[in-house]
Amino acid sequence: MTLNNHVIPFQLGNNKVRGNIVRLQTVVYDIIKRHGYPANVESIFADTLTITACLGCRMKHDGVFTIQAKGTGDVNTLFSDITSDGFLRGYVGLSSDFTSIQSNLNSLMGSGHISFTLDQGKYTKRYQGIVSLEEPSMSKSAELYFNNSEQLETKFLTFNYYDIEKSNRKKLFSAGLIMLQRMPDKNSFDQEINEEFWQNSLNFLSTLGKEEFLSTNITSEEILYRLFNELEITVYDKIIIRDQCRCSEEKIKLAIKNLSKKELEEIADQNGRVKIVCEFCKTETIFSS
Repeated sequence: MTLNNHVIPFQLGNNKVRGNIVRLQTVVYDIIKRHGYPANVESIFADTLTITACLGCRMKHDGVFTIQAKGTGDVNTLFSDITSDGFLRGYVGLSSDFTSIQSNLNSLMGSGHISFTLDQGKYTKRYQGIVSLEEPSMSKSAELYFNNSEQLETKFLTFNYYDIEKSNRKKLFSAGLIMLQRMPDKNSFDQEINEEFWQNSLNFLSTLGKEEFLSTNITSEEILYRLFNELEITVYDKIIIRDQCRCSEEKIKLAIKNLSKKELEEIADQNGRVKIVCEFCKTETIFSS
């Protein structure tokens, strides 16, 4: 099933526009299922996972790309990261009395910020860009990040099936997106031509419907060629995305070791046992204090 969880890079018009198509079937489904979030939160979380996969899939060195939103609303944390190996994970932090039916990111999270962080260890300098929590969706927030921080015109078109009845989700990908980015003009003479090419790319993209994109009966390559065959498209190899957490017993033991005796007593049960639950994969580990 790994082939049904992938990112495919592509370019249009001899690199006038570059992009990714992301289609995740079991990965997003499995990550979201183990958490049991309300439906309106599932949809926002699904888009965050696909955007993370899209932006973090082409790291040149071993590293981690992270999207983290922190807010004052009923959703206080929205976190997702991916490794250079394609291991995707994430979680959402909700208030204890969560009852909101809002589907708007800003309404759910209130005031705050979203950080986009690329950490490739010793090879490169850690990079972080931050935008305010002021957009209605994670896709609009990501566009704002690129337009402001990277000076790249960027468009995300995201889809997921979490607002569709469960009985109608068969033969559908759980989530995905297409991202387009306009490459910088090489000189002033190209500006008008490239602007027209960019607008044509956006116009073709806007014809894509939700059911067409999510259908498992259509390959990602077929979608790309249907949309952009008039724009000299070049499609590259698939990058496989996997649902895999990075927690380990060794890391948990180290975390417990760093706790004081008082802190251990506060979290231990009456038998002196400490139960640790990973926020990402929900794996439970029990230690004797």
